[in-house]
Order: sequence, then structure tokens, then C-alpha cells
Amino acid sequence: MKRRMIAAFLCTVLVIAGCSNNGSNSDVGSGAPAKTEETAEATTDSVEAESTESDTAEAESTESETAQADSSEEGNSESDSDSAEAEGTGKYGNDLFEITIPDELKDIVEVDVSEDRIDVFHKESKDAGYGGYAFGVWAAKLPGEYAGGPYTKIGEITNGDAEIYDVVKCMPTEVQWDYNEDEPEDFVKIDKAEDAILSSVTGVNDFSYVKGAGTKGEDIYKDVLAKYVQAVNEGWDADKLESEGMSAEFNNVASADEGNGLDAIGFAYADTNIDGIDELFVGPIDEGDAKGIAYDIYTMVDRKPALVVSGGARDRYYNYDGHFICNEWSGGAAQSGYDLYALMYNETEMVLQYGYKYDGYENENEPWFKQESKDKFESITEDEFNKAIDEMTEKYVRFDYTPLSKIGDSQGAAEGGEAQDETGAKLPAYEYPGPELFYSVLYQYIIDECGSHFEKADVGIPCPIIVAMDESDKSDIKVWGDFWYYNYKLDGDTLEMVSGGSFPGCIHIKNTDEGYEVTNMELVGDGSDWEPTAKKIFGDHYDELIKSNADTDANEKTRAQIIANYVAANNLSITQYKDSGWDPVKLPEENIDSFYSQLD
Repeated sequence: MKRRMIAAFLCTVLVIAGCSNNGSNSDVGSGAPAKTEETAEATTDSVEAESTESDTAEAESTESETAQADSSEEGNSESDSDSAEAEGTGKYGNDLFEITIPDELKDIVEVDVSEDRIDVFHKESKDAGYGGYAFGVWAAKLPGEYAGGPYTKIGEITNGDAEIYDVVKCMPTEVQWDYNEDEPEDFVKIDKAEDAILSSVTGVNDFSYVKGAGTKGEDIYKDVLAKYVQAVNEGWDADKLESEGMSAEFNNVASADEGNGLDAIGFAYADTNIDGIDELFVGPIDEGDAKGIAYDIYTMVDRKPALVVSGGARDRYYNYDGHFICNEWSGGAAQSGYDLYALMYNETEMVLQYGYKYDGYENENEPWFKQESKDKFESITEDEFNKAIDEMTEKYVRFDYTPLSKIGDSQGAAEGGEAQDETGAKLPAYEYPGPELFYSVLYQYIIDECGSHFEKADVGIPCPIIVAMDESDKSDIKVWGDFWYYNYKLDGDTLEMVSGGSFPGCIHIKNTDEGYEVTNMELVGDGSDWEPTAKKIFGDHYDELIKSNADTDANEKTRAQIIANYVAANNLSITQYKDSGWDPVKLPEENIDSFYSQLD
């Protein structure tokens, strides 16, 4: 049974905030909260949690009452037209963006629309007084308006006037159906469709939406990493590094490498504070206990990189359990410590969770201490100290750092930069634009598996030519087809195909509680093996495969339509595609609303 419980997003950090003020009578709604109140409190296996179940229950009650009050206050502010479907299309929108609700959900959801949000409810649970909040999409003007956990950034919308909004996914912080019962079947359907609906977000009124914009480390920390490359190449000394806000220890790391100092320093990305935006960790490439050390850590503040902390050999940092930062420090031969911090949202502040220190200067005979709050220590036994430190260090994330010498390869930052369309916009990776989760999984599998056979280009676009499907067994849904993958480079307003290929066969997909998952793909053989393996795999559908392969005009129309829908979904200025030695092919009008449902 799937249950969404309160504030488990770090298993340790409790965010008390209502999700809504837009007119729903739910425990969790959807408007931008006036202010979020954060209480950071860590618990691990080595430390007893100070907050008891009753504390959590009290926090839940406080949150629920607050959200209900907000909801009641705003409950009648929405007009019927604000939540009305646009002309029976399944599209719901405001002046900034719109989403598409799949046909199969239209009778079980209620969609509330406000000036900067769209929120989706399970209608039956909401009408019964249990909230019914499934998720929402919020265009936040300022990053400081939202916190992590139930609020995570998934992209950005912008317009020609350089206005930027963070597109934020909002989730409930407590159970939104009758908690005495299992999650309703229709609620589960909404959960499964969540990713597909979020993928349907589209900017309107001159606003363009780019999924993932402003969240991925390889995009947002390019200038920061370029500075480290410059420092190594120019041989910056310790003073110069410190003056530039970088750890002086990198001078020693680079100098100690007999070859290229760029091979001795590496970087990794991780969303440590669970706001959907990567942090950057920079440290020495090492093994053993030194593996994963970070001397410098960066986060994003108001959409700009900001240094969180800079350390050194006696003041080093680790990513702890994915979502915290641990500081190992030494004050001399008789003094050392381990402090665990939570990184706050849209700021560089780290909040102490707990810590341990060995301090022979304070107590030579019993030098083991624990702190629950800053500078408040209590004595513990040696065994308790050693056990706690062992359990802490076991949860360090030992990053496999990417060397600075590989920065061009890892970030796509080779000379000339990323591909751009004629408007100067970056060319985004292909993502399935339709609302159906099933096809989203299918398309992504073609990208990941078939696309792995080719060198990367400006963009890779799948083109499944589906011959037949068998959905009679939900644990083994079979999709027979000729699954194409094309790589393109961008030349002006034209996508030029540079590589690609055909992968005929049968893809097996299972339907689970978590959604759809590809379990296997049977591929037709090459050369003389093609016909016998095709007959074996396709069986009664073999003649359909032959007929489909012969209809090249229909297949090219499918290819052109998929490209056109990618262009429309990303608001690009591309008008045609071209194969080597052939004339360019003009793209048709987009038909995202109807095209993908026809594939089955």
C-alpha cells in the first residue's frame, strides 16, 4: 500500500508549510506560501531521535490546521472558469503555462487553476473531505518563495522580456485519502500518470518551458568549473586560490600530481537539499578513506552559483547519505570532530544536526563528547563514540569524481558550445511530449538502449514504428515494431541526420504499482539471421512487419511528426530535417494532442 506521509523527504528535515491557497478545501493545497517555517532535525541509527511520534503528530496536526485555514480563507476565490477544461482538449492553463490531463483521468480528477499554479486532485477523496491533493505545478517568480522536500524545481519558463519563473512540482505532505483505507485505485492511476502530466507542461503567451532548466549541474556550474581549470592551468598559489573563494588545498593537490593537475581534481553533482537543483562538490580524486572528500561545495542562490563552504586537509567535507554534509575537522593531535549539517534552500547556510568530538584538551581522561546543538556538549563513553563515528562514515557518499581534464566531455562544453536554434536557445534533449506514461517509458528505453550504439550528437530522437501490441498480460505487455533512433546536428533551422539505425523486435513491458518498466527487448538478427529471427519474434505479426517496412512514406510521416512535436514542445525555430544526400523535409504542424494516442 502506497502512503504519502508527512515530511519524510530527508527522513530528518521537517518542513511545515501548506501547499495551497487557491481555493481547495484540502489539507494541502497549492498557492505560494507566504512564508515557510523550517525545522531541521537529524536522526540516524547512531543517534536517538529527540522528536517522538507525538511530536510528529503534533507537527502534522499543526500543518493540517494551517493548510485548512488557508484553504478555507481562499476557498471561494476561484471562479468556475478557472478550473474549466479548455474546449474539451484536456488542457488546463493560466497566463504562464498549461498542462494536459489524459483522457482516462478526466472523470476522476479535479483541476484547480490560479494565476501561477495548476493543481490536480482526486475528485472523490476531495469531495469526501480527505483533501484529495495529488500534485501541482507552480510557476514561482522568485526561488526564495519555495523550499525543498514537497517543493522541487523541475524546469523554467521564460519569455522574450527575460522574465524567468521556476517551474516547481508540489506534493502533499500527508495522506490525502481516507487513511483508514488503502489508497483508492483511481488515486493510484493519478500517481502513475504524474510524470507524463508534468512532461506535458507547455509555456503559453510567449512563455517557453524547458524541462530541467536551472537544475542540472552540468548546465548551472559551467563557469565555476571553468575557473578551477583556469586555476590549475595558470598555477594559482594558495593565496590566489583563497582570494578567489577557492580552497587553498587545491594548490597542493595539483602540485602533487606528476602529470596533469587537472587529472588530480574532480567534481560531482548531487541534489543534497532536495529542492530539485544539483549542488556541486569539488575535491581530490583519491581512494580509501579519502575518496569523496570535498574541499569546496556550491549551491544555487537566486539562480546563481554560490559557495557554501571551503575546506582543507584538516577541515574536509563529505556528502552524507545523499542529503546531508558531514564536516571532519582537526584542531590538533588531541582534538578532532565530526559535525553533520543540513543545507538550507536557496541559501548557503548549513544548520547543525548533531556532532561528535574527541577533545583531550578539555578532558584528558574522558575526551569523548556528543553535541545536539551548537557548542552544547555532553560526555559519552569511548564505545559510544567509536560506534557513532563508524556508523557516520559508513554513510559517506564516495563520489567517483569526474576529472577536470574531462570537463569538456562530461558537460558537452567543447569548443563552440552547445547547439542552439536560430533564436539562440539551447537545443534540449528529446523527451516524450505526450501525456501517456506507457509511451513515455517506451520512448525513453529506445533513447537509452538503442541510442547507446551511436556517438552523441546535438539531439537524438526516437521513432518507433509500432506493428502490433498485446496488452492481455499486464505483467508482460508486448510491443512489436521497428524501433528507429536518429542522431541530428543542428544547422540553422535544419536538423541534419548524422547517424542512426533500425532495431526491429519486441519490447516487453510490465505494469507495476510504481508504473511501467521495460523488462526485455528481443532483437531481430542481422544478415542471413534476419528472416528466421524476425519470423520467430514476430510470429503471426511477421507479415505486418514486412508490410510496414514497405510503406516508407507512412514511416517517414511518422518520423516527421515526431520531430515536429519535439520542436513544438520545446518552442524551437526548427522548420525541417534532412538526411545526407536527400532534399530537406519540411516539418508538419504539431499534433501532440492526437498523434500519440494513435500509436496503439
